Amino acid sequence: MFFLHSNIVPRGNAMWRRVDTTRFVPLETFQDTIRPLFEKFVAEGLVGAWGVTGIGHPDAILTVLSQDPKPAAVQVIANLLDSPGGLKFFDGPAKSREIMAAAHANGVAVMGIRAVQAGALTAAIDRALPADHPEMLDYAKAAGFRALCAELGENPAILAHRYALSLPIDTLVLGVKNRQELMECVTAAEAGPPLPEVIARIDASVA
Repeated sequence: MFFLHSNIVPRGNAMWRRVDTTRFVPLETFQDTIRPLFEKFVAEGLVGAWGVTGIGHPDAILTVLSQDPKPAAVQVIANLLDSPGGLKFFDGPAKSREIMAAAHANGVAVMGIRAVQAGALTAAIDRALPADHPEMLDYAKAAGFRALCAELGENPAILAHRYALSLPIDTLVLGVKNRQELMECVTAAEAGPPLPEVIARIDASVA
């Protein structure tokens, strides 16, 4: 699977007024140049399939998913806050669940990412960040979730991964950096998604 791991953004969108746009690709360039090249790579047997990372402008990602030829897979934010955190460079909602639904409606596989939102959905963020950093703001938003985990006797990271597994995704990309985090992910996978009543309480804890 060969991924375009960039933000797909329509030309003229406010995102282009950011100081750093080196991670951006114009939607029009994707349509006119990149997508045909990806199809060529598949036809030549250089890659098995291609996909996109759906963290660009949500409307651009929805456009990509509705047009042919379609990607084989899209990486989508999959966490209980629906938050891209520090990966959000656009105004308005991330529309991650709308993107998941559009992907499935168009036969595109969904790879969930950011299940613990870069640490914001764990017991504690393990690095120094300024108070106004997106991950710190999300950590504050998740206070009710951590309180619920304490009540249930659950590890927040494990429950956050289990919640991500309850979303309409086909697989979950892990961002582990040590064996302990890997084992937490294994534990979450073995336990499976939480019961519907627990999911409802999780949703309420961050509402």
